[in-house]
Amino acid sequence: MIPRFTYPSVFFLSFVIFFLLHIGFLSRNFRPSADDMIIKIIRGENLRSVAVKLEDNQIIFNKYLFIGLGKILGYQTNIIPGQYSFPNGLSNIEILKLITDVSVVRTIVVTIPEGMTIRQMGRLLQRQIGIDSARFVEEAKNDSLIKVLGISNVNLEGYLFPNTYRVSFGGPNSEREIVRVLFTEFWKQITPEILEEMERQKLSLNELITMASIIEAETRFEPEKKTIAGVYCNRLKKRLRLEADPTVQYILPDGPKKRLMYSDLKYPSPYNTYLNRGLPPGPINNPGLSSILAALYPEEHEYLYFAAKGDGSHRFGITYEEHKQNAELYRKYLDQIEKEKENK
Repeated sequence: MIPRFTYPSVFFLSFVIFFLLHIGFLSRNFRPSADDMIIKIIRGENLRSVAVKLEDNQIIFNKYLFIGLGKILGYQTNIIPGQYSFPNGLSNIEILKLITDVSVVRTIVVTIPEGMTIRQMGRLLQRQIGIDSARFVEEAKNDSLIKVLGISNVNLEGYLFPNTYRVSFGGPNSEREIVRVLFTEFWKQITPEILEEMERQKLSLNELITMASIIEAETRFEPEKKTIAGVYCNRLKKRLRLEADPTVQYILPDGPKKRLMYSDLKYPSPYNTYLNRGLPPGPINNPGLSSILAALYPEEHEYLYFAAKGDGSHRFGITYEEHKQNAELYRKYLDQIEKEKENK
């Protein structure tokens, strides 16, 4: 028996359809805050993951309606990665058009901290904006940029400047473009005054940035940077090995460790400053400007050693006996930390 639709039932069904279409297409999404909401859509995100992110940030009020509308209109494969600022009160259709409009130039803000290696930068950028970290590392081996530096390094380690950037994103060559942006910023930081002082001291750029990278890895405590630079300069003048832990951390196959073992100090590499005199062949990370200036203008003193305190700062010593005492204090500190962890 074929069911008969009465006039009221047809009217009700039409009303429901109209109501749902109105909510999906025209109804505006209002949130308690009037401020624009900023979110990042990274490469590889789909309509569902974007809808969840939009709902979580109160940009839309119902992810299912948003997903359904996107599928009906064929937007599920057209989402473009980037950083978006969403005003309050946008409709679902306005949001879908915004995140799929190829004519809009998209930029994204990302902060790269001082002291990161190229590989760490790649992983950070992959998490933050969805680039391919392996491809970023490969682009950092750019021969044309290395020739600009006039160095024999295998990559641009040390020459990609850490800073906060607003970069264009989403194109097929995003990794290469970001490498070039970071490299260009490095050259902006190397002022004529820095180059003149390097020439006066007969320092090469590679020597300066290599020393700066070691200083960057040794301390984030700004008042100490020039003091540590002075320690390394004193050791170089006396033909002592630098014995800088970060140069060993840089070459370990399993990556940096919380605590180096004596066996690690014997790892064979030109970068191991426990085995080799002088500076390593190249930088071990990408230092900030304060570390570069510390390497250029080291503090004059007689210290030859320093040992960590455990709070981010260091104790300095002139003699090896002083250094042994300072190192013993640090070992006791580490042992105490381990005991406290075990007792928890």
